[in-house]
Amino acid sequence: MFHVFGFPFFLVGFCLYFLPTILAMVRGKTNVPAIFIVNLLLGWSVIGWIVALVWAVSIERVDHFRPAQTMPQRRFCTSCGKFADAGSHFCANCGVAFS
Repeated sequence: MFHVFGFPFFLVGFCLYFLPTILAMVRGKTNVPAIFIVNLLLGWSVIGWIVALVWAVSIERVDHFRPAQTMPQRRFCTSCGKFADAGSHFCANCGVAFS
């Protein structure tokens, strides 16, 4: 009789233990292997499990870096406060010469 009722308890316990890893996989996190390792090795302690859970549900920030070559080069006019093209020698708005 223990074997019939023991398996569902084992399955629920297994899913609760690996809940941070499951949530990370569902949310499509890029660091699922690291969350799994923390969950596996430190999940037995309550603090390790909470760290893995917070890491799994945290918002993943992606920095969009644009290299300097793709950014348009602009010159700033100190007289009127407008921007001009990089190759211009005079401000298109007020006509002040760039030094």
